[in-house]
Amino acid sequence: MEKKRLLFIPVSSSEGIGEYMRSLSFAHYLNECFPDRLDIHFLLNKHTNYAFDCPFDTTLIEQSATKETRKVNQLIEAFKPNLVVFDCAGRAAQMKTAKRAGAKVVFISQHNKKRAKGLKLNRLNLIDKHWVAQPDYCIEKISFSERLKLKLFPLSPPVNVGPFFSQSSSTDTYQLLAQFNLTNEGYFLVNAGSGGHGEKTQLFADIFYQAAKKIAAETGLKGIVVFGSNYPNDLPKDDALIILKSLHASKFVGVLAHANFAVLSAGDSLLQAISLKVPTVAAAISKDQPKRLQNCVDSNLTLAADPTLDSLSDAVKRLLEPATYQATKNVLAKIKPHNAKKEMLQGVSELLFGISK
Repeated sequence: MEKKRLLFIPVSSSEGIGEYMRSLSFAHYLNECFPDRLDIHFLLNKHTNYAFDCPFDTTLIEQSATKETRKVNQLIEAFKPNLVVFDCAGRAAQMKTAKRAGAKVVFISQHNKKRAKGLKLNRLNLIDKHWVAQPDYCIEKISFSERLKLKLFPLSPPVNVGPFFSQSSSTDTYQLLAQFNLTNEGYFLVNAGSGGHGEKTQLFADIFYQAAKKIAAETGLKGIVVFGSNYPNDLPKDDALIILKSLHASKFVGVLAHANFAVLSAGDSLLQAISLKVPTVAAAISKDQPKRLQNCVDSNLTLAADPTLDSLSDAVKRLLEPATYQATKNVLAKIKPHNAKKEMLQGVSELLFGISK
């Protein structure tokens, strides 16, 4: 049987990593669901630290795909994919090339502005599935004008699927915890996203690390700090904390799931923590995060902090007050999780193999 060809085109830059990690996790999941039936290829910015570690066949370009339309189109024409997944990437011209090549097109967005791009009239008949990687509580409803466009024109309606992530098996997770001498809910996790974000001359990963040192000293809890794949500096030596450059996405989720609490950026990892019912302190470190963070705060799902040493450590103190911690756990327990894996698998099954519910 001839394999179906899938092309993943996530936004990829030296700062963020969320789109790539989501696409990578999705690609692994599809490979598990359709063994020996898929030929998966990635298009990535060669200036990212993760580009050369991608386990799938990869074409490297000089910039993120949104700025490389000619090369994107050339790859589509050469690879002749059956399906192209544009994760927060994808210009109309690139989608047109995909459709001319006979491919189905999936567009993944994760905030209002990006979702609105999927509803532009120059996307008419170009997008087969539009998934929004946000839960309902984290994104505004589509506007009146967007609802009107969906009624009048053949645009793919956006569907809130929530965060997509895969978790390692319980055995693998407990083996990893045992490796670091950690026990269930006996430690905290700190991660400032990809490790590439910063301001002026300081990286947020370094600020989060300093906060982790202070939190560990004040609470007596063990801490694990994941600096991120895009962190450009040498890792610090620290006997008081477990210091890691990165973790495989599913292992990161496994460690997150068993943490007592986590200190995170307000990216995908925050939404994963909420889905896993893990109390958090979160700080916005990129321009798309403040609104998401505020939505989560308004729903009493996290405590917000500025990305500074004092603000992060003070917020953790507030979180660990018994009444606050229990109230947060109670709110998290009531959240109805989305099932992004089920929704997205079903969509790909329909588009590639004609398998419907």
